[in-house]
Amino acid sequence: MKTVSAQLYEDFLKEKKTNRRFELAGLYIGYGAYVVSLGIVFWFKRENPLFSAMFFLGLFTRVSSLMIGRVFLVPKVFLQLLSTNPSEKEDAWETIQAHKEEIIGRLAGNIFGWNDSSELFSLNREQMIEFVKKYTVTDWRRIGKIFLMFYVPISLFVTYLTIYAWFQ
Repeated sequence: MKTVSAQLYEDFLKEKKTNRRFELAGLYIGYGAYVVSLGIVFWFKRENPLFSAMFFLGLFTRVSSLMIGRVFLVPKVFLQLLSTNPSEKEDAWETIQAHKEEIIGRLAGNIFGWNDSSELFSLNREQMIEFVKKYTVTDWRRIGKIFLMFYVPISLFVTYLTIYAWFQ
């Protein structure tokens, strides 16, 4: 039987993998749309203003990739520190302490990048809660889900425009 702490750590690893998949999808779709639009114009010598829609999809996707960074800025295990349930808080803190280098290292990398983040590793629970609160004032996870509901239809419509222009 898995402990709660082990389950939280597995959830952290799944979230990390999901973050990487979204980042790769943003890269592939964004730069792929650039290649397709430029390929149509320069390799196939096709000219139609609708083909530029694919270029703008690439631009939109690359700019949208900034949303991925905001959505996954603070790992979920830190969000459980803000829970009203004391046992969830305790489990989250135990998980963070058990895998301190990896979990706090991820938070530090997301927030500070290459800058010095050594102070983050020495924070106690109350200081860590205040630090996380500062970066979770805006619910970027919810905003990301809403954004995805707009991104998918827009990207499908732009792809349709490109296919329509090709067969026109």
